[in-house]
Amino acid sequence: MSNRPWRLIKSIIPVKLKKLPYYIFKSPQRSLGYFNTYKTEITGFVFWLFHITLRPKLQPVTICTGLKNRSQNYLDFVLASILQMDNQELIEISVYDCGSDDISGLEAKIREKWLGKLVFLHGQNEAFTRSHSFNKAIDAASHPIIFATDADISLPRDLVKLCNRYVSRKTVWFPIVFNLDEGKPAIINKENGEWLQVGKGMFSSYKWQFEKIGKFDLKFTSWGGEDWDIWLRFLKNGFLPLRTRCRDMFHHYHPSLKPRVPPAIGYNK
Repeated sequence: MSNRPWRLIKSIIPVKLKKLPYYIFKSPQRSLGYFNTYKTEITGFVFWLFHITLRPKLQPVTICTGLKNRSQNYLDFVLASILQMDNQELIEISVYDCGSDDISGLEAKIREKWLGKLVFLHGQNEAFTRSHSFNKAIDAASHPIIFATDADISLPRDLVKLCNRYVSRKTVWFPIVFNLDEGKPAIINKENGEWLQVGKGMFSSYKWQFEKIGKFDLKFTSWGGEDWDIWLRFLKNGFLPLRTRCRDMFHHYHPSLKPRVPPAIGYNK
């Protein structure tokens, strides 16, 4: 029997109305099994409600980045954001550089502006893989909460509070980022870009949670795939990934690093 009538019905249903049924019945985490997935989601949500009710004291956060030849972006977006953040005394920066040669002296340039805690690790001019470089940056973190971010991201002023709000014993945070089109300013409207619903490369968790799930899988040596994998492994290990739109978090345009992904769901338009 042809599924064309069903496709027609789906095509006329507004996207916003599709999201909830998709999440409940068809989202990729259902591959882990409906019962176990729903159990984790419900348990995690209950723990999170207790967590935000208790309003625990803010814990320090390490902002972790692995990079190669995105030095200026890191300075212009990530570091510039950190310098404007609240609770800077609770922030540590951890960078693993795979041997960038786009600008000289990235570590020195960071230290000129950032007077707080910094761990800067130098790779040996190695090929960049997101899994390897982020594992290295996170391994070096000394604070209990980690936040992993690419170099092309502007971060919100209240990042420390957000990480503390959404990370608990049973929850981790995967913020939804606004994806800017080429040459567009960091202002949220449909002319400037769209919410990056698919990518989950940025996340926050306790460091022990990240270690418990086995860190990023090193089998991912090209761009893409490691984000879904780590999302699913958090779920598999009993941690609920919380997704929230973060209105002051922007991904700045760069040419797509995943050319085989259709534009509708890719890293960039």
